[in-house]
Amino acid sequence: MKFSRNLSIIVVLISILFSLSCSNRDSESVLVFAAASLGDSLKEITIAYEAEYETEISFSFGGSQKLARQISLGANPDVILSAGVAPIEFLETRGLLTQQRYNILTNELVVVAPSDIQDRIKKLEDLLAKEISRIAIADPDTAPAGIYSIQALSNLKLNQKLSSKIVTGENVRIALTYVERGNAEVGIVYRTDAMLAESLSVLDIIPLDAYDQVLYVAAINKSARNPGGSVDFCEFLLTDKARTIFSDHGFSFP
Repeated sequence: MKFSRNLSIIVVLISILFSLSCSNRDSESVLVFAAASLGDSLKEITIAYEAEYETEISFSFGGSQKLARQISLGANPDVILSAGVAPIEFLETRGLLTQQRYNILTNELVVVAPSDIQDRIKKLEDLLAKEISRIAIADPDTAPAGIYSIQALSNLKLNQKLSSKIVTGENVRIALTYVERGNAEVGIVYRTDAMLAESLSVLDIIPLDAYDQVLYVAAINKSARNPGGSVDFCEFLLTDKARTIFSDHGFSFP
């Protein structure tokens, strides 16, 4: 446990040093801390954005809660794009963000499973079966996807019954990888991440009313080096051009 805590501290310090090292970056650039589930779509959108604006966009991806904690400890991105409202509120209560919020996207939870067992999973209660020993989710302490997953299981009276089977990854992409590599029989992930796993089947068996709406929110750091460019980028994420790319990756809109 001591080693794990020390490793976590080292990871946070490295992330902060990365952000601080960007203090020498061009003032026309924008550094974005973004939820891991947005990686592929944001990289495409950045190509479109940089073709129109003379602003370089760079990213640090990870679990949204973890990114918010890094900012509270001194990391200094221009923008945070969170997969959930809670990390934004965490920073707002500490006076670290401007007042403007941008509600960008929504997502949904699904179950992923290999094709050889998908026919045996018709509802979430089927995860109680003995042959399913490990269920991968994102870590609720670092990523909102984990919070939504636990919330859904709790509201469906399954959390305690399945708790011994739960294995967590630092973010939703890592949880998905556990299932792809056979380290877990099934996983609960975002629909957009499930679309990336060609070897897995996507099962729509989690009711939308079992968990809070998965809302992706962007906000601007009060200490942003490029506040104007930050506003431009956040507003670009709401354009039809950006939404077309997000839609291609499976996202919906509020």
